[in-house]
Amino acid sequence: MTTLKLMLAGSLTAALCACGSGNVKDINTTATEGFKNKEDLYVVDCKLPGQMMRLGNMQYLAPRRATRTTAVDCRIRGGEYVEYDRADYRSALGVWLPPAQEGDAEAQNYVGEIYEKGIGGSPDYQQAAQWYKKAADQGNSRAQLNLGYFYEKGLGVEANMPLALNYYRQASGISDDNLVLSSQAKAELDKTKKALTKALQQSKIQSQLLATQIKQLKEEREQLPDPEQMEALQELHKNTLAEKANLEAELDSLKLVYRGFEKTDQTVSESTLTAAESRKVKNMDFGRYYALIIGNQDYLYLDDLRSPIRDAERLKSVLENKYGFTTLLLQDASEKAILNTINNFYSQITKDDNLLIFYAGHGETSTASTSQKQRGYWLPIDAQDQNISSWINNAVISDHLDRIKARSILVLADSCYAGGLGAEQSSLLFGLGGSNFNEAVIKSGLSKRARVVISSGGNKPVLDGTSQHNSIFTKALIDALEGNDTLLKDSDLFSHLAINVSDVSAKLKMPQTPEMRPIREAGHEGGTFYFLPQKSTL
Repeated sequence: MTTLKLMLAGSLTAALCACGSGNVKDINTTATEGFKNKEDLYVVDCKLPGQMMRLGNMQYLAPRRATRTTAVDCRIRGGEYVEYDRADYRSALGVWLPPAQEGDAEAQNYVGEIYEKGIGGSPDYQQAAQWYKKAADQGNSRAQLNLGYFYEKGLGVEANMPLALNYYRQASGISDDNLVLSSQAKAELDKTKKALTKALQQSKIQSQLLATQIKQLKEEREQLPDPEQMEALQELHKNTLAEKANLEAELDSLKLVYRGFEKTDQTVSESTLTAAESRKVKNMDFGRYYALIIGNQDYLYLDDLRSPIRDAERLKSVLENKYGFTTLLLQDASEKAILNTINNFYSQITKDDNLLIFYAGHGETSTASTSQKQRGYWLPIDAQDQNISSWINNAVISDHLDRIKARSILVLADSCYAGGLGAEQSSLLFGLGGSNFNEAVIKSGLSKRARVVISSGGNKPVLDGTSQHNSIFTKALIDALEGNDTLLKDSDLFSHLAINVSDVSAKLKMPQTPEMRPIREAGHEGGTFYFLPQKSTL
């Protein structure tokens, strides 16, 4: 790990990814009771024993059941699993393929995700797309979102923006009447539309030229008796007509996507609810709000940071006092403390609740794993340089976020390389929204699972604060939350803080660009995380 300290006179500037040797200090050992090893807290693919069933006077053993749970929970329930540090996706496939072949939609989606991650290190996008399609056809919203992502990026299928948008729309539950696009998403579709129109025009010209040549050959048949040439031209003309028909169909599909939001008054608004709109949704249940706030600052073996604890305490105050969150603050926490706390939310949080996780501390990337895929890591207080066994893998975090039943989970990560927790950025996935921020649109955002990360600088190094000031990311975050007085959705929060962070970092000559990404591996289904002030007019 390269030591990186960025010092600018009179400003808040030390890079969060700074690291190095230091004196050994006391470690936070709270929230670790009940587990012998940190590996007990990893989520595994578990085969539970079949339940003993009774039919009349006859007893029989039901088939074994597949589930995703922690290693310790799997053992307690008598389950079978491959230990996490030796597991690869072949073992996961062995757990989920049988129920998938029997038609279980959830299992089919998991099989798709296994093939997408890769067996033996190589993704099989075509197989993944096939399994996503099976689950999506049964209405599995997570599979619909995954398949939409594949069509947007051209993974295992031919890229098709209109079809991608339709799958995203199905997953999010947004109707045609309430569908609009963000400016970035609309730009992508505009680009596709222009390309299709150009290709169609070229196809029409080619078709006309071929038709003219065929006509000329027919007229000159007696002078040029060449049936093979005629047959070849007719076949080429037939193929051109078929291509032209396909282009026309795709363009028609794109025009349907545009229906309803081509008008100038239907662009996405970045503003929050007005008082009049607020009254329309007074009786809606947004659930309970929890926050896990982690500030890792005084490291045992790495360079200390300057602002994480100050950042964590300030955010805790805002969330509690203005938004009514129940908060839990971890200062200088170990991997075991962090994972055990996150795991405890599984039994405390219901499907109607919301969870915000804030992490400020060191972050890193590495490809030193069985899959050789570059992964991001959070570095707990006892992390050691160049020793990933003491780091927290993004995959471990996303596994827990997938397992927690919360309706919406928002991760705010102020660390280097934090964007790796989410999937590649999608212009469409966060481009869906309501043409009016009304009750129907809000209910749509509440009806689906949300798993989203807003990172301070994507997959790049970011700036720390000073002992007297918050980091530029946390300051922008707190300013946005404190300045809001009504219902605020995650994408609007991101818009506010991203502009401020970019402006301030540019002035410091250290550009930093926040990113908002879906955490697909944690089961994002197109939902929205809402902030609702306690004194809101809502």
